[in-house]
Amino acid sequence: MKAYIKAISYCLPSKVITNEDLEKEFPDWSSEKIGKKIGILERHIAAENELSSDLGIAAAEKLFDEYRINPKDIDFLLFCTQSPDYFLPTTSCLMQTKLGLSTSCGALDYNLGCSGFIYGLALAKSLVISGIANNVLLITAETYSKFIHKNDKGNKAIFGDAAAATLISSSGKAEIGNFSLGTDGRGANNLIVRNGGM
Repeated sequence: MKAYIKAISYCLPSKVITNEDLEKEFPDWSSEKIGKKIGILERHIAAENELSSDLGIAAAEKLFDEYRINPKDIDFLLFCTQSPDYFLPTTSCLMQTKLGLSTSCGALDYNLGCSGFIYGLALAKSLVISGIANNVLLITAETYSKFIHKNDKGNKAIFGDAAAATLISSSGKAEIGNFSLGTDGRGANNLIVRNGGM
């Protein structure tokens, strides 16, 4: 059996911060310098009351609408975020209800950053190939802007907020190949939120 990417949609928050906006906040940085150094011209930022689940749900609903997917056909929901709605319960369980997915649909959160989409594809492929699910909805969503201090110009320049919804299925056009996964946690102190855990 094989697994395929069948459809992808996304959601961007409406608020936009441009390099010119950052230059106004941090006059020692020119918008041109920011653009040349990091290659980013603008970033979308979630509203104060807009959560990762809100962005993820919007991306999934867009996916269902664009590709005429019945939410009841989803067998498993994988949700990747480092900015969950709550410590408990898992955000995927809240999303399952809001998206109208079947109560026989599995739901799982996992906490990863840059590698999250790749790990999600690996997990989704495994679920499909093992016969556990035929249609896996992989949602990746972040609202990193909520973690960033208002005076942290470096991270404000790099990070924005967004969500993507991907349908992985036992049929489709883009076959998912093999993976080479690895881990090196030695740099944990370089990107850490120290409060909120145990």
